[in-house]
Amino acid sequence: MEESTDIECKSKRQILIATDGSETANEAADFALEMFGCSGAKVYALYIIDTTPYRSVSLDKIWSKETLDEFERAGYEATSYVEKIGKAAGVEVESRVLKGHPTEKILSFAEDNNIDMIIVGSLGKGGYERVLLGSVSKKVVRHAQIPVLVVRERHKSEKKIDTGIIQLQA
Repeated sequence: MEESTDIECKSKRQILIATDGSETANEAADFALEMFGCSGAKVYALYIIDTTPYRSVSLDKIWSKETLDEFERAGYEATSYVEKIGKAAGVEVESRVLKGHPTEKILSFAEDNNIDMIIVGSLGKGGYERVLLGSVSKKVVRHAQIPVLVVRERHKSEKKIDTGIIQLQA
């Protein structure tokens, strides 16, 4: 008995890269664009200003306009990295900076925008650090209704080290 192996191709995929501007998030963006850059997918770069500790109090009572502006600047700086590497790869990238609970905002953005895959970085924290800090990537994986790709931080020994020394070839 022969099974059908027809794969239905969706015309244009939409990928969400959630970033916090960290080196690990940038590594996840690099990996995502290496993997999907030639696919013609549209990429959304999403940064969330975490307002979780302040749910019951209005932000304008806690943070000054300057503080909130600084968080927004950090968000646009983080998403601009994804835009830069996307442009170099010839990929359409749209950036968004939102306020709220990171996991909830990532998941609702994905649902509202018909995202096909979420890509996040992970520091790979373990033990008490994970319990104490929680993990956005872990919560996204647990609650997402679509595929999630978690890109782990490379081990320090695997990272390129720029010593500033120029090596000459004979």
